[in-house]
Amino acid sequence: MAKKTTTIIFTFMAVLFFGVLVQEVQAVEAITTTDVVKTAYKVENLVRIADNVVIMFDSSGSMGEPFGDSGMTKLQAAKKLLKQRTDAFPGEYSDLNVGLYLYTPPANTAANAANAEIYKMQPFNKAGFHAAVDLLPNEASGPTLMVSGMRRLAKVIDTLSGRTVVFLFTDGSHSDVGATESPLELAKKIAQKHDVDFKIVSTSDIKTNIEMMEMVASINEASTVIPLEWVINRPEVFTGAVFALEEDYVITATTRDKVVGFKLDHIEFGFDKSDIDIDFAMELDTVGEILNQNPESYVVLAGHTDNKGSEEYNLSLSHQRVEAVADYLAKEFNIDSNRIATFWYGEAAPVASNDTAEGRQQNRRVVGFIAGVN
Repeated sequence: MAKKTTTIIFTFMAVLFFGVLVQEVQAVEAITTTDVVKTAYKVENLVRIADNVVIMFDSSGSMGEPFGDSGMTKLQAAKKLLKQRTDAFPGEYSDLNVGLYLYTPPANTAANAANAEIYKMQPFNKAGFHAAVDLLPNEASGPTLMVSGMRRLAKVIDTLSGRTVVFLFTDGSHSDVGATESPLELAKKIAQKHDVDFKIVSTSDIKTNIEMMEMVASINEASTVIPLEWVINRPEVFTGAVFALEEDYVITATTRDKVVGFKLDHIEFGFDKSDIDIDFAMELDTVGEILNQNPESYVVLAGHTDNKGSEEYNLSLSHQRVEAVADYLAKEFNIDSNRIATFWYGEAAPVASNDTAEGRQQNRRVVGFIAGVN
């Protein structure tokens, strides 16, 4: 897993909490709105956990379905979110390569790679990427040529080095007539050859289709299925796949209004352990109570480890830790799983030196915050 650190001043956390400041309240800190027009965020030691981001976008007919009661189709909502989420990135970011491709080229064009290449893999440039998003079809049409798209994806990733996160927009079906390989088989080949994580953005609620997506997500420890609603309504879900969601940030503001969220301090774990220590139960009880008192809120959790053991093992261990916290909230406070977003980063984002026992203890942690408090 890539470990690349940078110091950037930009609106990364503003996407998460627009205009907020943090007030310390014991182990759980209250986040309040402000009257400031725009709050500046200085993110120290922001950890980028991906070298490349490839977005495979679905513009097929199924994306023409309504997206809830938003008045938009799923395609229109997905286009909107691509701009909103990448607004969190700096204007130019030479350390992060980004590409945007279609499974199915626009209607009335030849079905070739050139027409499916919306934003060729290159160092991220916000203005250029947003202009490319505008070139995506406005109307959903045609079949989902996922097999063709996955083959195109394989060729793109063959040109890259480092860790790649693939956002795979899909309804879990495909219409590739005569295909000799399934999308799952192709995804497995890509994962065997490259360091790649699939973030499968689900646009379907059909059980069999979701099961297919989950099979793709089971290819490796870091891959997962994310509902389109989460990516749109919960900005952390997109950003957290590219940058480690950390608590190390400075928020500048001048006035306070009302509480809109809470930040959870470290829940620490023993060496090679994922069970929750009773010493931290009180903090989690506070989180559970806040969630129950604010039914529209949700919690975002991120799991971490020290550097003892292999990267793959630590990724799995951090997953177990964050799921232990999520399970505690679900079982003890009956918090629905759709109100808990989890990330796991293994050893990629230490907050202390791994050269000392004390530092390693601090790195064996789960951090998080509650958003959507009204």
